[in-house]
Amino acid sequence: MIKLSLQSTVSPTPNPVAADVVGETILMSLERGRCYGLGNAGSEIWKKIQSPVRIADLVANLSAEYDAAPGTIEQDATDLLTQL
Repeated sequence: MIKLSLQSTVSPTPNPVAADVVGETILMSLERGRCYGLGNAGSEIWKKIQSPVRIADLVANLSAEYDAAPGTIEQDATDLLTQL
């Protein structure tokens, strides 16, 4: 598993299979034959990483938009990005 830090830069892999379904991003893994719903926060993160972004900048941006502790946002974002 990839270890991410606040200094890591992330972006989606080329040609991801993604669709917006009623405001939620759904990703499909062709290799695994599975679909993943990202939920509201995950869908927002997906939109924000369409261009390469440092995780520290992503967390700062999310912290300005969501009422949660920065440590919680950092942990949740890095957990999701590690899974992606």
